[in-house]
Amino acid sequence: MSATSNEQPGIPEIPEDRRFVWRNLEAYLAGTLCEPDRKRIENFLCECPNTREYVETERQLIQLLRRCMDEPEVACPDGLRERVCAALERSETDEPDAARAANTPTGSKRLVLGFPWLGAGMLVAASIMLVVAVLLLFGRSPEPAPISLPGDLAPLVASVSMDVPQADRCRYRDALDAYRRHFADGPALPHEIHGYKLKVSEWHCAEIDGRRVMCATYDAPDGHRFGLVVFRCNCLEKAAPKEMKAVEVELNGQLVLLWREGDYFRGLVGHDAAVLRRHMDELRQSA
Repeated sequence: MSATSNEQPGIPEIPEDRRFVWRNLEAYLAGTLCEPDRKRIENFLCECPNTREYVETERQLIQLLRRCMDEPEVACPDGLRERVCAALERSETDEPDAARAANTPTGSKRLVLGFPWLGAGMLVAASIMLVVAVLLLFGRSPEPAPISLPGDLAPLVASVSMDVPQADRCRYRDALDAYRRHFADGPALPHEIHGYKLKVSEWHCAEIDGRRVMCATYDAPDGHRFGLVVFRCNCLEKAAPKEMKAVEVELNGQLVLLWREGDYFRGLVGHDAAVLRRHMDELRQSA
């Protein structure tokens, strides 16, 4: 007779790189990790979309809550604190599905996912605060954006070429020269993000219905592609009141993140919401 094994059949092994991310997540988000450890985490995040989404949610939550603390006029709505505390209490007292599965008798069906369930439960609870923080920080009311906004924005976004081949060389300098001629006082045209150089594969300045817009297609080192649009705020006329600091809309199957910078709007166009939001945070902080 063979010796009894302590292994639990049916439970997938959690990759060591994922455990490494969890152990060092706080230091990674704080930017205090050494270069080899940071690269190890970022390489794994490129390979694991589930872990990348989890890390991005943590990052956005921390950034938004930190900005909330810097805004004295942002008050916590009545009852919100109690709802968040109650949700956190439930996440700590309820036995996670993974723990219940591990305690079931041998031979019964079990489903265990390699995921930090307690942390996920706390994120679900904190998501209430995240949504409120987004609305408050962006200066938007709970009502949806004006119906006319997508219609006014659509022709500007449609001029972004997302299906062009990746260029052999970066065309940033050419794009920058044209951008400065058309928008001398406009916000900076990005050339790097998160410390990595970006490649401009395509760019053009277009005039649509008398409204001038700068469009560029960027390719990042991690393989992600996104479009950038820059135009004056008056291009959206009454559809974008001054109270609206940022907006997120879906146009023609693409996600558009648009934010105000002085007399201009900058916008990112793409399909991966987590990547676009991370890039938007970086660009807004460096503005």
